[in-house]
Amino acid sequence: MNPGVLKALLCLLVALALLCWAPMPARALDFSGQITTLAIQTNNSLQQQGLTDLTRLRLKLEDQQGPFSWHISYDNELLWGGAVRDPAFSTLIAPPVPTFLDATATIRQSPSSFWRHALYRGWLQYEADALRVTVGRQRIAWGSGRIWNPTDRFNPVQPTALEPDQKLGVDALDMQWRYSNYGSIEGVAAPGRDASLTSRKLALRWQDTFGEFDVAAMLGRIGSERVAGLDVTGNIGEAGARLEWMQSNGGASGSYGQLAAGVDYTLHNDWVPRGLYLAVEYFYSGAPGAIALSQDRLQSISGQLLGLMGGYDLSPLWRLDILTILDMERFGWFVAPSLTWSAMENVDIALIVQLPGGQQGSEFARLNHLYTVRADWYF
Repeated sequence: MNPGVLKALLCLLVALALLCWAPMPARALDFSGQITTLAIQTNNSLQQQGLTDLTRLRLKLEDQQGPFSWHISYDNELLWGGAVRDPAFSTLIAPPVPTFLDATATIRQSPSSFWRHALYRGWLQYEADALRVTVGRQRIAWGSGRIWNPTDRFNPVQPTALEPDQKLGVDALDMQWRYSNYGSIEGVAAPGRDASLTSRKLALRWQDTFGEFDVAAMLGRIGSERVAGLDVTGNIGEAGARLEWMQSNGGASGSYGQLAAGVDYTLHNDWVPRGLYLAVEYFYSGAPGAIALSQDRLQSISGQLLGLMGGYDLSPLWRLDILTILDMERFGWFVAPSLTWSAMENVDIALIVQLPGGQQGSEFARLNHLYTVRADWYF
């Protein structure tokens, strides 16, 4: 890690600690945080069952002065147990974090524990009238799909991820001009760096609303790829519908397209008075193949997948959700039910299970069954 970045992160930690104990002025900075703990049971690379614990402390500091605002999120992560003792662990952590700025460092590593810290978000923003400019590590949220987002070429996340809400972010300059109440033009520029296997990314996106539908179109260059995309979402009767398409040319994979299309609906009747959420989504990839870790696009072994989602509030404090993905080209499946309990106003506890399976060579055959208890405390 760059020594200057490391010093900056250490200074930030000291500043946050002082902020916790120092008397607050009449107008204080907005300080918050989150502690997340996951107890994970699954098989390692030798197919030996083991228990792993991941604990993450995330500290957030932000402020706004007139048209300027800024935000910093700083993480400490401690991983210990079976995953760290796995012979393949050193190989898994060897690749550099795919960001332009090297803002991640290992604090301590032992045969059974791994402790690191990182900059999760860090941006400065100017917003006035119809213009918004953001520079720094940020989340570029493009796409409307519930399970897959082909047009998200900055922060794509696989639907099988244990924490799909944890998006790495991109070091970029983002400029958005709102020319009407619903219409905008957005441009994003993110530099590339060979040392971190990060591609240069340039993209332009237009979006507007026409009746019941939101429409967005994008053009860009992701590394050597020239990309174009379309995102349409709206209401058809009482159901929501969405179509997301991306076409790429000129890259190492040649010419290929990806498409996600789906509908969702909330059913209300005497049997499900709180509303049963249902969704179905189809994903097509014109560049199927071996899964590779990439921050540039969605990856899949199969060219056609079908996703099903359901969710229901069992009570004001308990919610049941389930995600099912089927490999339509090979016999394979991924089933992931979760049960969430709002234990306190600022504490959530979830039981998460992942049950992949299928014939050899199918989309999910390489994955292991996984059982997780997750606890989030917000402060």
